[in-house]
Amino acid sequence: MVKNHFFLFLTSVALLSACKSLLSPIEDDFKPSLSLDELSVPETDLNITNGNSLEDKFKEEVDALIKTKQEDLSSYYENYLDNLKLKLKDSGSVKIKGYEDFLVNILSDQIKNDTVYLANLVTKTETKGTPLSFQYTGLKNDNFYFEIECLKNNSLSELIFGGIDIEFLEADQVRYQYFDLKKKDKIKGSFKVLNDNPVIFNVTKKGYTKSSLKVKVKKTLGSNLIVERVIDSLEENQMVIKEVSDTIYHLVDEKQYNLAPLLDITNPHKLKIPLFIDNLENLLGWGYWVGISKSDIDNYSQLYELIFDEPLKLFAKSELIKTSSKFTLPKTLNENLKIDFKNNSNDSISLNSTISYSFFKTDSLSKPLKGELRITNLSKLYDYMITLKTVGVNIVKSKVQEEETTYKLNEYINISVIR
Repeated sequence: MVKNHFFLFLTSVALLSACKSLLSPIEDDFKPSLSLDELSVPETDLNITNGNSLEDKFKEEVDALIKTKQEDLSSYYENYLDNLKLKLKDSGSVKIKGYEDFLVNILSDQIKNDTVYLANLVTKTETKGTPLSFQYTGLKNDNFYFEIECLKNNSLSELIFGGIDIEFLEADQVRYQYFDLKKKDKIKGSFKVLNDNPVIFNVTKKGYTKSSLKVKVKKTLGSNLIVERVIDSLEENQMVIKEVSDTIYHLVDEKQYNLAPLLDITNPHKLKIPLFIDNLENLLGWGYWVGISKSDIDNYSQLYELIFDEPLKLFAKSELIKTSSKFTLPKTLNENLKIDFKNNSNDSISLNSTISYSFFKTDSLSKPLKGELRITNLSKLYDYMITLKTVGVNIVKSKVQEEETTYKLNEYINISVIR
């Protein structure tokens, strides 16, 4: 009993030693690559920096871009307005696009208040009462402003002949006068132009000596604008692809059959021929022609040589478009032949159809099997060669490239200055 307990004890110690030897090397060598203490939030552009998120940063960039565009647009229109104003002054009229009508009021205000400097000079007078004249263009409601100063004048001449006479005329009408302007005198004045007239500035000096004057003349434009909207058409040529529809006439089938006489028991004396019109999309109509004799064939051939096309096609065309002239095909009446056509469709037969040739108007819902042509030989002695031709008419759609002329309507605004 004691031996058994001792044996179990030794066995347990051995197992524990073995397990420890298995576990110890792994526990001693194992080192985790990253500890929890070393973990941190990864750096990213999405982190909040200085209280601004990525959304705020993006908004700032967009606002800056919009501001730049607005500044560019403002600069463009500022330069554009300057050019328009200069052209209005020079030629008296400009033309702008219809959508630029907001510029009219701006131009009207700016043109009205624009100042035109006409003179800023120092000049010498004439002598002996000969006037020194300057002429300016005056438009109705223009305001003229002037400032004249006598810089130099002979004292003895002033004493004997007096000072300098100043005069402004609108055409022949006196608008301002000042007499006896003496040395170091300065005058200022203004007047409004009544009508479109030249404005003449006269300086008159009596005596035999010249005087010096400092002259400043300017005007503000008082004109209004005439605004006229004009719609102009501009012709444009361009290549376009169009879908065209052509009406095509097809010879669908052409066959010959031999009808034996009644006494011929080896060959048939009756024909039952089904008429099919298929493989034609957008079908408009169809027809047939039956030739029962050699003369029918000969006459048909002569007609072909005359019109350079299948006579059955021409008959179909005349029936489809209802031409005023009636077109007929060769036919022969023979009491020995009985011809009958059983129409299996709802297609309508044309007005000039006969038992030997017919045309039917149809639609896209019609079935391919149109009917059955039945021909019976009643002769006991004679056989007949039967010729059958069928025609189909349909619309064929295709795409073509062609030059197209279009007219583009453009709206303009003509602005002119009231003269």
